[in-house]
Amino acid sequence: MLTPHIVVVDDDDAIRELVVAVVQETIPSAEVSAHTSAIYALQEISTGTIDLLITNCHMPDMDGPTLIRTLREEKNKVRIIMVSGSDEARELAEEVGVDAFVPKYALREALMEAIRSLVAA
Repeated sequence: MLTPHIVVVDDDDAIRELVVAVVQETIPSAEVSAHTSAIYALQEISTGTIDLLITNCHMPDMDGPTLIRTLREEKNKVRIIMVSGSDEARELAEEVGVDAFVPKYALREALMEAIRSLVAA
């Protein structure tokens, strides 16, 4: 995989920008698409091929678990990392079958490790 395509979705501008920066630091060759809305991310994912989705859990238009359920119902096998600061989000992530959960308090290092393991896999 020479140029992985990674989609980032988070309604919080600061977190989204940080996640994008971590992705670019971890895999400089990655093509990164960033969205404030899960609905827009879903549209992009539905029209193309992506290698990794990094999503927040709680968002106003469509939450992360609903986005993930929708993708799985469409038989989309994209690898998914959920990023959130709540314990409830970790439980939701496990229920919907994400590949990795990254708590916001350990964002940088944990996200780098999750990206490396999922994109290289």
